[in-house]
Amino acid sequence: IERGDIPGLAEYLRSFGVWSIVVILALFVVMTFTIVFPFFILSGATGIMYGMFWGTVISWAGEVIGAQFMFVFARYFFRHLVEGWIAKSPYLKQVDDYSADNGFKALLLARLLPLAPSGIITAVAAISRISFKDFFWATLLGKLPPVVIKVILGHDLAYASENMHRLIIIALLVAAVYGWLWWRKRKDKKKTE
Repeated sequence: IERGDIPGLAEYLRSFGVWSIVVILALFVVMTFTIVFPFFILSGATGIMYGMFWGTVISWAGEVIGAQFMFVFARYFFRHLVEGWIAKSPYLKQVDDYSADNGFKALLLARLLPLAPSGIITAVAAISRISFKDFFWATLLGKLPPVVIKVILGHDLAYASENMHRLIIIALLVAAVYGWLWWRKRKDKKKTE
């Protein structure tokens, strides 16, 4: 499992029988707090066990549930710690105010990035002023496309010889998203200069 043995993880999770979905969801919650191994390994194993459709549904549910747990935990224990820093910094105050008014849009865009560090995004959102409702909906909607990619990627890496074409298409798609973001950022920077 530590080496990224996705079929081996799938077999291990199968050993839990009817409880395997509960174990998978619990692992997603734990992984949100501590990055034990990349999400695509667990998502890929789930895809192998339950097929692409149900593997995606279960992985999506696991990532959303994990994000909600982490958001509530970080908001409850850490928001009050950063409020003093925010009050002293005009820039942080501006960012905090922006998160209250535009948190849904900003978080949705961050969630749509396939390889973005989910735990860090959740932690930053939790210490901002985004509402729980906006956090929930942005996470629910924004996590679906990356989860689809992670399930396919994890599954296809485990069976690369059979799925090389799809694996290449997914890799090109992810590269295109990040290439477009880089181009747009560069374009925006030129406009401001």
